[in-house]
Amino acid sequence: MPSRPVIPKLTRARALFFIALLLPLAAWYLLPLAIPLPKTLLAPQPLSPTYFASDGKPLRQLLAADGQRITTPVTYTDLPEPLIHALLAAEDQRFFSHGGIDLLAILRAAKDNLSQNRITSGASTLTQQLIKTTSPKAPRTYLQKIREALQARHLELTWSKQDILTAYFNRVSFGNLLTGIHSAAESYLNKPLRDLTPAECAFLAALPQSPTRLNPHRNLPAVQARQKRILCLMHQHGWLTEEALHLAQNEPLTLHRHSAHFSAPHATSLISNLKSEISNSIPTTIDRSLQQKVETTLTQHLNRLTHKNVTQAAAVIIENQTGHVLALAGSRDFFNSPDGQINGAWSPHSPGSALKPFTYLLALENGFTPATIIPDLPIEYATETGLYRPENYDRKNHGPVTLRHALGNSLNIPAVRLLQQIGGESILYTTLQNLGLTTLTEKPSHYGLGLTIGNAPVRLLELTNAYATLARLGQHQPWTLTPNPNSNLKSQISLRGSAANPEACFLIADILADNNARQQTFGPRSVIRLPFPCAVKTGTSTDYRDNWTLGFTPEYTVGVWAGNFDNTPMNQVSGVTGAGPIFRDLFLHLHRTRGTTWFTTPSELLTHTIDPRNGKIIPSNLTPSLTQQELFLPKTLPPTATAADYESTTNRAYLSPEYTAWLQTTDTWQRDLLAIRPNLNPPPRILTPTNGSTFVLDPDLPDQGRQLLLRSNQQTPTWTSPTLKITQTPNGLTHAHLEPGTHTLTLHLPDSDLTATTQIHVRPAQQKRTP
Repeated sequence: MPSRPVIPKLTRARALFFIALLLPLAAWYLLPLAIPLPKTLLAPQPLSPTYFASDGKPLRQLLAADGQRITTPVTYTDLPEPLIHALLAAEDQRFFSHGGIDLLAILRAAKDNLSQNRITSGASTLTQQLIKTTSPKAPRTYLQKIREALQARHLELTWSKQDILTAYFNRVSFGNLLTGIHSAAESYLNKPLRDLTPAECAFLAALPQSPTRLNPHRNLPAVQARQKRILCLMHQHGWLTEEALHLAQNEPLTLHRHSAHFSAPHATSLISNLKSEISNSIPTTIDRSLQQKVETTLTQHLNRLTHKNVTQAAAVIIENQTGHVLALAGSRDFFNSPDGQINGAWSPHSPGSALKPFTYLLALENGFTPATIIPDLPIEYATETGLYRPENYDRKNHGPVTLRHALGNSLNIPAVRLLQQIGGESILYTTLQNLGLTTLTEKPSHYGLGLTIGNAPVRLLELTNAYATLARLGQHQPWTLTPNPNSNLKSQISLRGSAANPEACFLIADILADNNARQQTFGPRSVIRLPFPCAVKTGTSTDYRDNWTLGFTPEYTVGVWAGNFDNTPMNQVSGVTGAGPIFRDLFLHLHRTRGTTWFTTPSELLTHTIDPRNGKIIPSNLTPSLTQQELFLPKTLPPTATAADYESTTNRAYLSPEYTAWLQTTDTWQRDLLAIRPNLNPPPRILTPTNGSTFVLDPDLPDQGRQLLLRSNQQTPTWTSPTLKITQTPNGLTHAHLEPGTHTLTLHLPDSDLTATTQIHVRPAQQKRTP
């Protein structure tokens, strides 16, 4: 049997020596490669969705998928040298000389911790911190620390020092949901990296050690103390001269409270809410400078209105050609005002008279003219919920008024009469929906004729774009907050099944820009009289809860709302005193910085001289006391006045008998210019109430709505009823005091046996259920 070879003792010792030498080398160079790097580190960094203004600059950043605010990652060349030095001084002074694990730092930390019998310092390198930051959360066991150390070695073996340092700057947290040096510099200092001073670099480098404890918004003294230590270390390592250290230590810190990219928050939030998918880069139509002007203007004017209990306002500017929303502010301050995060440009409010132009547009489409006479006299309508009695803003009646005068002075009664004559609330309801008003969710009958004077809530943004349709002479263009590739695709708005007449839209614009037409209500030098042509309309809701001013030129449409988000009334603030001055400043700015023009009068329109007392064309052989120039659509010319339309001795214009009571009781300046046409003994006729009408007493109305206005074609009628009390007011109006049951009313002609009768039914008030 052969003997076993004998291994020399020297050879065995040599083998053990090489094994002992290779094991550490394998553990240092080979074993780390067997431990995979964190998947998060290798994956692309999730970025915060960023909204960009029309000039391509950032407006606002949202949080990324991981709940942090992360901007575009920086490259190594983007990092200024003082920033690198500050981070190395703060976190890892031997970063460029160790291999991912700093053995000297470990020995020092162990010595310090043993001498103090507690953990007083650590020894993790930037590489280890990067691994920890990008690894899933796990218990801090010794096994986990060994794994992270091996991963740090793996990273050092496969990445360059520059790549590791850049990844650290991009992925480390700087507190306040800010990830990455780019986000931190912009949010805390509102500066690009290239403009950072050494002191600011040290400030930013101080934060990653403990982002929660070192929150500069809550614990600035602790941050500044660490900042100064970092500056001293930078000086010790020769990265700062003595003079630079002194300057940096005494440099004041200007800290921003909010993210540098937090402009147009209501507009960007609206995009986020309306879009089903949001990419990382969202272009918008917002003009940065114009947006800032709007926000500043709102704040300035609301400060002026504080004593009037006006706490909020909103404004929208639309470019008519494209439908682009150039600016949108939903409140005075997103952060520092009551309910500032409510979007007043999107929250529905009662528009008051701001809806009237669309009723008048429909009237012009239906054969009415700017010279059409509308009786501004008391009137009431029987509705499903009781009697409806519209009243003017000034609680007065103005007799015969032209359509131009009625719209210009925003009279309520003519607007309601007009809507009733052209078909009622349904036609206006449909038109407003076609114009993009999405808040009309009830049936037309729910709003009734009061729809024309604003009893339905609407959104400022949608109503402003409806006005922009007028500015486009009937062409409807949806509003947009993001660039619209189809911005030149417009549709002619449909009115009662047919396209809007551009000439009719021009007439509405002409009336709304006519300062003479609105002078009686607004005065000759009101805030809405601009030094250039501009169509303007105001609106004030019941009890001064909302006020509006909207208007346009061919280029731009501006809408402003003012009020309170809790719907409390303002202190006697109308559209002229509240929203009007804001509107004026914004349009003056547009005119000064961008320029505005006005519409060319359509060649199809005809110009004639009319008498505003009767709306008739004045022939050459008559010289009435009042005349004015008026525009007419083709085939809509009014009758020509004759001598029979005037009193021969005084040249006063004749009115029909329905104006008798008004002319006898009013203090109108036209008293000496008007006369009632001589009585030709027409047969008596009851105008209201009509025969067979049913009225329902309403417990929510004063006196349950028992006062019924009686109207006839007679100048001095006498009314009787066997079952109802008849009373006459000091201003000559006659009322019947309603009671449940069936009643007969009789109209008697003075000095005659002629009479007229009507029968009505009155139902008692229904008790409303309590919840």
